[in-house]
Amino acid sequence: MPVKHQIDNDLQLIITTVTGEAVDEELIAAMEKYQRDIRSKSDYNKYNEILDFSKLTSIGLTNGGIKAIAQIASATDQTDVKTKLALIVKSPLAFGLARMYQTYRSLNPRANKESRVFNRSHDAFEWLEHNHFI
Repeated sequence: MPVKHQIDNDLQLIITTVTGEAVDEELIAAMEKYQRDIRSKSDYNKYNEILDFSKLTSIGLTNGGIKAIAQIASATDQTDVKTKLALIVKSPLAFGLARMYQTYRSLNPRANKESRVFNRSHDAFEWLEHNHFI
């Protein structure tokens, strides 16, 4: 499951693209690495994020895996900085799992990131551009 990160400093945006098969262990490991290597840097605290899952070939995620990923992701949220997260998906299954992720993420009292799920990347970019908090 390849994961690629692109950081756009002009737009203050981190774009993560996940391809291949999404399974719990690999996605959890990728999220931990992302949190450690990118989100933990203060330069990126105010950056919005896009998680692009539109190129997945299959999904092998469980409820427990989604919950763990949400807990890891919300651990670096800054209570004094409000940012946005756009999740891009293609399939109904991916859409449902992304909504589950949103729910689990919102249950963490530290969570301070508005998130939405999109089927089209254009819509995700437009939402971030027209509703920029920073």
